[in-house]
Amino acid sequence: MRRLDRVNCTLSSKVKWLSPRVSHNRAGDFRTFVVGCVWMKKRYRILRAGAVLVSVLIAVLAGIIWWVQPLKDIGIADDFSDVDLETVSAFAERSNAAYHEEKIFRHEYGEQVEAGEFPNTGLRVYIDSNALGKGQWVIIRGTANEANILGDLDFVGRDEHELGINVHAGFDRSLQDCLPWILERLDPKRPVWVTGHSLGGAVAVLLVATLDHRGFADVSAITFGQPKFTDAHGAAKLSHLKILRIVHDEDPVPMLPPTMVEGKVISTYAHLGPEIIVRSSGHFSYLHAHDADRMNIGNIWAEIENIQPFYHDMVKGYLPALKLAMKSAPKKVLVIKPPAP
Repeated sequence: MRRLDRVNCTLSSKVKWLSPRVSHNRAGDFRTFVVGCVWMKKRYRILRAGAVLVSVLIAVLAGIIWWVQPLKDIGIADDFSDVDLETVSAFAERSNAAYHEEKIFRHEYGEQVEAGEFPNTGLRVYIDSNALGKGQWVIIRGTANEANILGDLDFVGRDEHELGINVHAGFDRSLQDCLPWILERLDPKRPVWVTGHSLGGAVAVLLVATLDHRGFADVSAITFGQPKFTDAHGAAKLSHLKILRIVHDEDPVPMLPPTMVEGKVISTYAHLGPEIIVRSSGHFSYLHAHDADRMNIGNIWAEIENIQPFYHDMVKGYLPALKLAMKSAPKKVLVIKPPAP
C-alpha cells in the first residue's frame, strides 16, 4: 500500500512538473502562430498593394499611349522625331520662290541659278547646280492653267510609258516639255533635290521617278499641295522612291483627282509615299500613307474650273503653318537630306 502511494506520489509530481511545460509550449506555439498569421497578412497586403500599383502603372502607360497616338494622328501632339522641319522649310522656301520673278529668285539663291520657261505647258523650272551640300536643286513652278490640266483624267497607259505605269496625261505632257532641258543640266552622280507646289509638285515626283529609272544615283523630292499623278499599281511600283508630300489640312487639291464622287468610282488615282499634314495652328501629323477619306471633295471636283482654295496657296496656307511649327521645333543646324521613303 505504501509502495502504491509512492508510485502515485511520484506520478503526481511528474505530472505536476510536465503540465506547466505542456501548457507553456502550447501558449508559445499559439503566440508564434498568431504572429505568423499577422506577418502573413501584412505581407499579403504589401504584395496586393504592389500588384495594384503595378496594375495602375500599366493602365496609366496604356492610357498615355492610347491618348497620345490619336493626338499625333490629328495633329495636336507633334512628334519632331518623325519630321525634319528644317529640311521641309528649306524645300518650301524654294518652292514658293519659284513664283517670284526670275531676277528675284537669282537674288535670293545666286546668279548661278538657271531658269527655263516652257510656254507649251506654262511651266517654269529653276536649276541650281552649285547648291550648298554638293547637291543639285530642281524647283518646278506650276501654271495658271492647272485646273484644266488636272480636270483631264486620261492616263498615258503603262504599256506606252517608260516607267511601265499609268501616268496622268496632262502631268506627263508637262514633264516631257521640260525634261530634255533638265537632263542637259544635271549630273547623274550627284544628289538631286526636287520640289514643287501643286501641279509643280506632281511634275516633281514624276521627274524623280524618271531620273531614278534612268540611273541617277540619289534623287528625292518634297512637294506641297501635290495632286495625284498615277494609280495604285503605279504607286506600289514607285514606293521605293524618296518622296515626302506636305499637305495642308484644309487644302483639297492633294485629294484630287478623287477616287469616288457621290458613291461612284470616277478614277483609280492614288498617292505614293508618306505625308505630313500641317495645320494653321502650327500642329502637324505624320502619316505613312495617304488618307483617302480625310476630306469630302465631291463639290470641289464638280467646280474644278473655279477652284482657288485659300489654304492651297503657299503664302497663305503652307508657309505660315510651317513657320508656326518651327517655333516649337528643337533647334538644329540645317543639313539638307532626302526624305525617308
